[in-house]
Amino acid sequence: MSWSFPEHRPEEYTPRLIDLQFDLVGTTIPAENAQMLADALLGILPWLGEDSGAGIQHLKGAETNTGDASLNINRRTKLYVRVPKTRVDDMQRLVGQAVDLGGHTLRIGNFKTRDFSPFANIYAHFVDTGSVTEEQFVQDVMRELDGRFQLRCGFICGKRQTLLTASGQIYGYSLMLHDVPPHKSLQLQDEGMGRNRLLGCGIFIPHKSIAPVVPAIL
Repeated sequence: MSWSFPEHRPEEYTPRLIDLQFDLVGTTIPAENAQMLADALLGILPWLGEDSGAGIQHLKGAETNTGDASLNINRRTKLYVRVPKTRVDDMQRLVGQAVDLGGHTLRIGNFKTRDFSPFANIYAHFVDTGSVTEEQFVQDVMRELDGRFQLRCGFICGKRQTLLTASGQIYGYSLMLHDVPPHKSLQLQDEGMGRNRLLGCGIFIPHKSIAPVVPAIL
């Protein structure tokens, strides 16, 4: 007599969103550019504010030698926007547009799409849960992971940061999650965590290693 057992299939998740990587032409950007960038893109694509998942990653640059609050950028600097897959064609409206960020002009070039990768380690530069203290933030993260994502994994939060918004200063922390199952990694990248996605908050990206980071909080 032979026994047949049901095939074990790994759990799956199909992302609703996708990343778009835009070329940029410019020389400098304001150090505090998140709100300016969000306002500029919303002026061209108002529907970005209607989708809770849409996000704009922080623009990064190098410090200048002038001592002012600006950053240098070069052709390797890219604009990353996370949008529903159904909106990719609509994003063509950004191509060729020139946006003003506090007197710094950026011209947006062509883009290419990037699907999410199910890495076990994922990282968000700035997560805003509404809490100010690290203790409160950690509780928020544990509640989100255990409740909404039904996930228990290791995580590490960085030092408190500030971000200037139209309604004032907000506080947040960088967050590394590790030992995340592939389907949960895709879900977290797709849904994000916390508030203010258009200001670059709560957007997870793959991270290859946590070796240089301090021991995890479990």
